[in-house]
Amino acid sequence: MIQPGLARIMPEVGQRTWKLYYAAKEGHWALAKFQWGEIKELMELGAFTRPKHEEALNQFLAEDWPALGKAIQNEDFPAFEAAFHHAIEQANAYHELKDKPYIRWQLPDHPPPDLDMKPRGKK
Repeated sequence: MIQPGLARIMPEVGQRTWKLYYAAKEGHWALAKFQWGEIKELMELGAFTRPKHEEALNQFLAEDWPALGKAIQNEDFPAFEAAFHHAIEQANAYHELKDKPYIRWQLPDHPPPDLDMKPRGKK
């Protein structure tokens, strides 16, 4: 059986995390919620396909991911931003823990050019 490893899944997580941040920053909460859910599903897929990382991924999802979801639900960017940066710090700490200190994700300083981050249908 061929299964995607984390080396295939995590680049997509990074792209979606980038979009998640800038969607929330623009107040495009529907897009932020969508990206948050997609990232969660990718992490769950990684935990399933790579059991040696299951405990760490599930711990991250249980301890660090819910605060982002709550901030998105409440449409609270200051709470989102704090939870986002905490989650990134924790993700990078997991890379260290898993003997991959050379993987250190950072948020690009500009929105992704391939997706319009402006919310639709709001007055």
